[in-house]
Amino acid sequence: MTSPLLAGWDRLARLVPGPNEVAARVLPQGIPLVRDEFLARTGLFRTALDPDATPGDPGLFGPDSVTWSVVGHVSVAIAGLRAALLQTLSVPVPTAVDSTGAFYDDFMGRVGRTGAFVQAQNLGSLDEVHRSARRVRALHRRIRGVGRDGTEFDATDPHQTAWVSVTLTESFLVAAERFGPGRLGRADADAFVRQQSTHAALLDVRVDIDEVFADPDQRAALQAGTLPLQLIEEGELPTTYDQLRATMRAWTDELSVSRLTRALLDGTVRLTHVDGPAHTVGRAFVLATLATIPDDWHELVAPGSNRLVERLAAESVQVPLATLHALIGELPSARAARARAAQVCATAT
Repeated sequence: MTSPLLAGWDRLARLVPGPNEVAARVLPQGIPLVRDEFLARTGLFRTALDPDATPGDPGLFGPDSVTWSVVGHVSVAIAGLRAALLQTLSVPVPTAVDSTGAFYDDFMGRVGRTGAFVQAQNLGSLDEVHRSARRVRALHRRIRGVGRDGTEFDATDPHQTAWVSVTLTESFLVAAERFGPGRLGRADADAFVRQQSTHAALLDVRVDIDEVFADPDQRAALQAGTLPLQLIEEGELPTTYDQLRATMRAWTDELSVSRLTRALLDGTVRLTHVDGPAHTVGRAFVLATLATIPDDWHELVAPGSNRLVERLAAESVQVPLATLHALIGELPSARAARARAAQVCATAT
């Protein structure tokens, strides 16, 4: 249970703008000369978007969408870690990952591919959205069977697809509030949930995405959020913030930790394969991520972890994240997407 002290701490934090919110308002594009030099030297946050994508293509959501503002912030790194931790609580998910050997043999490669997929779906041109969805669906069709622990898994299962999506959607919102540009208003939060569910529903194998993207009318309806998609129509994927919260609560009874899940979680939370200064820095960010996980799920993810220490870690990473945002501003992928979309104005005039 969360103590009254920690609950009061959370309420106060919501009333006072954090350093990341201030940095996002004051330096939305960072400091250009410093930004470019820093990114060139470190290679951090490289864009995975197609440099030859159709000029003027706004993608699924467009530059004025709430999605572009949320996924263009450095807090997406914490969102990704949080979502990955929660996703493992649905036992077929880590079993499927383990079956590929990717968690152990190519962890960073898998993280990079997941990041590239998120960029393509949220910020890419429509052709990139189509290609990335087709690639992931083709991969999912090969991941099915029975794991070492006897658990059956099928990466094309619509129910599991929905869980992966809602954990990432909620994690984006939580990370934006705690470590990013701030809490979204209800209308923006509803729009964000709808947009995330729209692109996630394209991974449903029951949707003929080749037909959708070949038909101009269906493409337009997809961009407008009016195209009927089964995972949304069936209620597996939410379209409002309230529905998102209800969906997450409804999953609680389905979540558990198998022996395999425990091994994967403990290795990630404790950073058992990371040494030296990287372990110290990484551990602070892991603890900060754990601070955002509700009590009901926290005991599954990191039993015995001190919640006060986690909150202190969450405060300790605020300034480094705000400094990083002040340096680089919007992520390179978001700037690349805006540059592509802005070309429509140039061609129109």
